[in-house]
Order: sequence, then C-alpha cells, then structure tokens
Amino acid sequence: MGKNQNTQSSSDDDDDLEEEEFIVERILDRRIKNNVVEFYLKWKNFPDTENTWEPETNLDCPDLIAEFERTRARQQTEKSSPSINATNTKRRNLSRDDDQDFRSAPNQNLDNSKRKRANDYGYGRGYDIEKILGATDVYGELMFLIKWKETDKPELVPARIANVKSPQMVIKFYEERLTWANTEENSTIINEK
Repeated sequence: MGKNQNTQSSSDDDDDLEEEEFIVERILDRRIKNNVVEFYLKWKNFPDTENTWEPETNLDCPDLIAEFERTRARQQTEKSSPSINATNTKRRNLSRDDDQDFRSAPNQNLDNSKRKRANDYGYGRGYDIEKILGATDVYGELMFLIKWKETDKPELVPARIANVKSPQMVIKFYEERLTWANTEENSTIINEK
C-alpha cells in the first residue's frame, strides 16, 4: 500500500491495521465447523502452503462461492447418478483424496488471521457495534463475538482490531464482567487504614 510522502505516519495501532489486501484465487473445499460455514481458500500470488480455512462471513467473493457451490452440487448429483463411466470415477476418487488433504491441512489461521484488516469485518461494511457478546481464544488469538446493529448474525473479530476501532465497547465489556472478591480479610485491611 503506497503512502504519499506528504502524509505523516499514523500511530502503531493504525500501522497494524494497514496490511495488504488479499484476494481469493479459488475455493478448494467447504466444511462446517462449530456451526460456521468455512471455505478452504487458495490466495492469489501465494503458494499452496498458505491456503487457509476462512469463515464465509469474512469473505467478499460471492461469485467464487456461487461457482464453487454449483460445481459441488453438480458433483453430488453425478455421485448419485447410476451411470458413471470409469473416467468420472477416477476423477472423483482423486477429488476425494484431495479433499482429505485439505481437511488434514495444518491450521495456519493465527498467521493468516493477521492478514485480516478491520475492513474484513463489520467495520468495513460500515456496521456499528451494538454489543460485545463474549470473548474466546481462537488459535492463540483473543477474539470478541460482536453483535452489529445492522445484522442479527454476530461475528468473531480479533481483539486487536476491536480494541482500536471500539475501545469504549471493549472497556464496557470488561467492566460488566469485573468481579471483586469481598472477603472479611479484605474488609479488615480496609478498616485498619
């Protein structure tokens, strides 16, 4: 991403978000994990070792998804068809082997999640955050489950992005869950002072 020489560099937090935009070359496979549809993607200008599983909600390639689903549906009808010649059977067997390779591919989501920018989430679609519903660890990265005002479908967003884009909501989320240990020992110490 080129910058004008006249502009001043932004803060370190902004630099973390200014990353290269990645383009999906093709969709290789589909799965459902934890009730979330994910696609195994080949990224343009990257080797196959950089292929990753990504949630459908994070993708902006409806044409590729539609093409993949049409091909997948066609293959499933061929499987159910009683008249299959040997060539089709051989192709299908190769496809199944390839599918197994994709499913057993090492999960590199931590490295690849750093590729994602704020624009890849509701922030990029102009959505306003309604509430942070929860937090979880996904492949070693803290993620917030965010409910957007514009949609009923919540979305997992890396905390590093939410911390920058919605700091007050993050603080509110933590404050709502803050608990104080209220023991007799603590009250005795306070009363002695």
